[in-house]
Amino acid sequence: MGITNFDVVQANQFLGPTPQINPFGAVWYVDGTNGSDSNNGKSPSSAFSTLAAAISAGVAGDNIIIAPGTYSSAASLVPKARQFFRAAVINPRNPTVKITATSAVTSDMVQIDVSGCAFYGIEFLAGDDALTNLVDIADGADVNGCWFHSCVFNGADKASVAAIQMDDATFIPTGILIEQCLFRDLTGTMIDVGVLGMPYALIRRNQFALDANSATAIALADTTAFATGKGYAIVDNDFTGFDATGDEVGITIAGTENTTGAGIIARNYFAFIAAAAITIDKLSKSEVNNYVGDAATGGTLVDPGT
Repeated sequence: MGITNFDVVQANQFLGPTPQINPFGAVWYVDGTNGSDSNNGKSPSSAFSTLAAAISAGVAGDNIIIAPGTYSSAASLVPKARQFFRAAVINPRNPTVKITATSAVTSDMVQIDVSGCAFYGIEFLAGDDALTNLVDIADGADVNGCWFHSCVFNGADKASVAAIQMDDATFIPTGILIEQCLFRDLTGTMIDVGVLGMPYALIRRNQFALDANSATAIALADTTAFATGKGYAIVDNDFTGFDATGDEVGITIAGTENTTGAGIIARNYFAFIAAAAITIDKLSKSEVNNYVGDAATGGTLVDPGT
């Protein structure tokens, strides 16, 4: 039997304005309140209770639909390639699904060393001071095309927790998409990019709430070599939460001057900042129309040459 118009309408109401599920992959359900890992996970009424069970049961390209609740794991979650994690109920600013970890997890809450993983409407919540990273990408293998949409990265003011770590010196995170996410209460670096860069990455329309002194939103390691910088775009983001006594920085760039302009940092807005919005002397050919709040003018251009 073919797909009827009624079926399409119902599917669109569930999926939202853009496709958020792979129709060729199996669908696994997780319900921390009513589910059980002894179930088969193939329907809401027979849902698993843990994310680990769904990841294990699924294969590359499968979908994991998660009922509202907080899901705490005693080990790092390690998705398979192209697995898609979607909250059953989407609320971008106050996600109904929270992923956290016990004190047994001392490094990465989520470890992604495969390509194509996606997360939609999920909150990554630091649960213990022992945790190092909420999400670690390309720590053990090259990764291509992972994305995060309408997610919250919440450090819960734990000590030195990073949101997204992708600074391995051996493996490359390529084609990363981070869009419409909120980064909050993080004492470590929010997005940490290593010397191999993030080729063809797109970071846009996010809010980086720098509400902890000495916090950094995005840290770029030395991008002097064209091959390590090429193709990334950091655009249309808002950087908020600065105060007059802190050392917060919006975007830090290490190393020497990169004259290739391989990436672009454009149309980003920074609230009041006591330290620096961007370390502008390192990517002078890559920064376009970035502004910091100014009581006198309503906004001061922070790009090089001003």
